[in-house]
Amino acid sequence: MRANPGLARRAFTAKLQPPGEFGYTTAMRAAPEIAESDQKILVVDDEIANLQKLHRTLHGRYTVLAAKSGGEALGFLENESGIAVIITDQRMPDMTGLELLSHTLESHPHLVRIILTGFTDVEVLMEAINTCRVFRYLVKPWEPGDLLMTVERGLETYRLALENERFRRELIRRERLARELEIAREIQRYILPAFCPPVPGYEVSVEYQPALEVGGDLYDFDYRPESGILRVVVGDVSGKSIPAALYGAVFSGHLRALFAQPMQPAESLAFLNASLVSRTPRANYIAVSFISLDLATGCVTLSNAGLTYPYLVHHGRVDRLDLPGPPLGLLSEATHEETRAVLQAGDTLIIASDGCTEATDQSGDEFGEERFTDCIERHHEESTGELVRSLYREICLFTQRAENEDDITILALRRQAK
Repeated sequence: MRANPGLARRAFTAKLQPPGEFGYTTAMRAAPEIAESDQKILVVDDEIANLQKLHRTLHGRYTVLAAKSGGEALGFLENESGIAVIITDQRMPDMTGLELLSHTLESHPHLVRIILTGFTDVEVLMEAINTCRVFRYLVKPWEPGDLLMTVERGLETYRLALENERFRRELIRRERLARELEIAREIQRYILPAFCPPVPGYEVSVEYQPALEVGGDLYDFDYRPESGILRVVVGDVSGKSIPAALYGAVFSGHLRALFAQPMQPAESLAFLNASLVSRTPRANYIAVSFISLDLATGCVTLSNAGLTYPYLVHHGRVDRLDLPGPPLGLLSEATHEETRAVLQAGDTLIIASDGCTEATDQSGDEFGEERFTDCIERHHEESTGELVRSLYREICLFTQRAENEDDITILALRRQAK
């Protein structure tokens, strides 16, 4: 027999102010220090006796929230996190239990829904199962043990659903990342030259190894036999994946336009910097080394914009060409200096991205400038092709990694001995 709703609500209010024997306020929360689960149970019934019985059954095992109406229950669902189970009476004055549960389908898709009713209505039962995804339909009077078993099984289902959702999201994230990495690799393959240009009297070789998470290393050549000038550019874009690859593609486009003009390295960097600053976000930048080689004289003109300093090998001795300068794309008023060197017969110029010296082993130690220089000294007599491959092998032996953490680019330019 159903109690008068008005009397029930008045009795409920009188019983719960202030906190008394049940240890809860009008929100009917179980004391958190004795709750065994962070997942909350929301009970909904307009009859005080039923709420008290539900609380006695669940209190001490779970955090319990109680609502005297469907509207109040919706307020809890909107403002409280961690509600895993809702136990609701079917017949209530403001809305039925099924109406309440129908409001939770989109906002709380994994919620365990349990209906309590004193009536065995087959049509309501079928609606509860088919449209409201009700976990179980309990007929009053229910037994505490039966309810506890239902709640625990429901929580197992809830935890499994959450784990499956986490797995699904991680799978989607990894698939999206894989697609992004493939797109980024395709962009890099498109902008990188397919081979080094054959230059009379010189050897040119590149070892390029992209990282697992594609970074932004790039290189390019401009050789026009009629001019007798070889221009070489090595760059390292900030960031990884598609943003870095796209920025590299933008830079490559500007670079190809620049190659049509007979500019010196410092002037070229100024042109590229102005193009990038005016059209790309300041969060991106690119470190660049720009070289112009006069094939007849062996005179090399270099300008650097934040890339690792080049190495010059002469008679087995390795020297660094210290040439500071800010990366491109950061400062509109940036200036870059030039330096000159003469490649004599047998001399080798090496340009490497920071992925070489900053490669780390299992302990986190970097390969470093000193090791890289020592490796150049040991392998400098090899052909440029073997030299760049040997330097990369030395890095791999040091890191003991199957995949690079950063792109690695090593370019060697040698004037052949007469």
